[in-house]
Amino acid sequence: MTGAPTPQKRAILLLAAAGLRASLAEQIARYPEFTVASAASAEEATRLLSAGGCDLLLVDATIGEAFARSARENFPGTVLLIGAPGDPMAPHASDYIARPFRFAHLLARLRAGAEEPAHPIVAIGAYRYRPGAFELSGVADRRVPLTEKEAEILTRLAAAGGAVVTKDMLLREVWGYHPTVTTRTLETHVSRLRRKIETDPTEARLLLTEKNGYRLIFSHAR
Repeated sequence: MTGAPTPQKRAILLLAAAGLRASLAEQIARYPEFTVASAASAEEATRLLSAGGCDLLLVDATIGEAFARSARENFPGTVLLIGAPGDPMAPHASDYIARPFRFAHLLARLRAGAEEPAHPIVAIGAYRYRPGAFELSGVADRRVPLTEKEAEILTRLAAAGGAVVTKDMLLREVWGYHPTVTTRTLETHVSRLRRKIETDPTEARLLLTEKNGYRLIFSHAR
């Protein structure tokens, strides 16, 4: 009797400095959905990438930003930079995870990068947003950078499809209920995010405050 098919593993090519490389390779290896090939230099990473079979690139910005920038030109999969890029407004500079980070957050980003199809771009007022990215894009190639927390909040609100996301949910999923985080912290981040989205005070509100949480007004971009 034939059993259920085994899910296909996703192959990660990891380029990072020695300490980070060893730590991440060990932690990622605990999850059977991934396999990890490690590289100590951009030259080694280039050889491994050329050999094929990679689904995701995880690159330490301190030693591999140039490699990541070059790889994005032809690599069809996700390229995730660890650490902010040198120029956050440069093309393709939005896919990164800021330091310091929790491994659970990195794992979520890797899993999101393995999903097919990719997250749809959504239209929010005058901007377009790809959930998980660290920027809003507008007309005339205008780009508005988002902080890590702003991007996580906006991604979670977009995923709700216009439904209310409670404050408790956001505190748990974005901050993990860290003891130093209060609802005031959340409200401050939402207020800053609202100012970036709602550029015209005469237009309808786009990020609404409800009794127990927040709701985003958007439509899927065509």
